[in-house]
Amino acid sequence: MIKSIQVELQIHGQRGSSAHVTQLLGVSPDEQYEIGDPKGDGPRTFDVSIWNLFSNHHVHEIRAEHGQDPWGRVHWILRLLPEDAATRFARLRDEGYEVTLSVDLITDHKENTFTVPAATVRQVAAAGLDLELSPVSTKQIDITYRNFW
Repeated sequence: MIKSIQVELQIHGQRGSSAHVTQLLGVSPDEQYEIGDPKGDGPRTFDVSIWNLFSNHHVHEIRAEHGQDPWGRVHWILRLLPEDAATRFARLRDEGYEVTLSVDLITDHKENTFTVPAATVRQVAAAGLDLELSPVSTKQIDITYRNFW
């Protein structure tokens, strides 16, 4: 059983800027860094521009629109995109950006089969995106937390 889904639209570029991505898509990211921006307090800097949109920053909005449907998080992010998103993502790829729609499936540890609704697959494809699925079981999360803390 899928307990939760975390969705991230990530756009990273070796050249260019996150400001360019924002201007092209007409969507403001939840996180952005430019090439040369400092990483934390040390001397390291970002060597890529980063533009990220996270579903977990918008849980209340998503639940108001999609209820408890876990795939609602994917639909919510896709709804933010312009109608010609596929063309704009193709342009970004031509300019050297990597564009990823990443979905972490947080599941009951006994689950190993998932069904992505056809409507979700069609909408992702229409936006010109590949769908990267990463299942994470609650059993793995418990082990990770126990070992980490």
